[in-house]
Amino acid sequence: MSAPKENRRTARMRLKDPMAVTINSMGDSVAYETSTRNLSQTGFFLEFDRPSRFPFSAASILEVRLQFPDQSSIFFNGKVARVVNADDASAKETGTGIGIKIVQIDAKSENALRAFLDRVFTEQQRNSKAEPGSSEGAA
Repeated sequence: MSAPKENRRTARMRLKDPMAVTINSMGDSVAYETSTRNLSQTGFFLEFDRPSRFPFSAASILEVRLQFPDQSSIFFNGKVARVVNADDASAKETGTGIGIKIVQIDAKSENALRAFLDRVFTEQQRNSKAEPGSSEGAA
């Protein structure tokens, strides 16, 4: 039995392979190319050793282009939601980096993101059931 779709949409996915992300301040031509391995319907986390060197503040509205493994991409606006430095308690859990919240996304891009996350969720569930020692009822 598969998990309800709402769980898929709100779950943060740890991706096997990093996804390319390009970000810049709204209207600025200077773009930064990076990647993410943590993605959800509401945002993503960029891992940086020294996030304090990230050139954006919590007030920055970002233009974000996320590239899927099939080379298609989506565009949306985001905002810095949190900065996790090495001395923060949550760094042990998340690693150091910047959390970006999606603040504006068109319907087509939102549907593409949702479909991608659904595929990743389904694949992760299938792989976890195929691992030795796993069982159908395991949490």
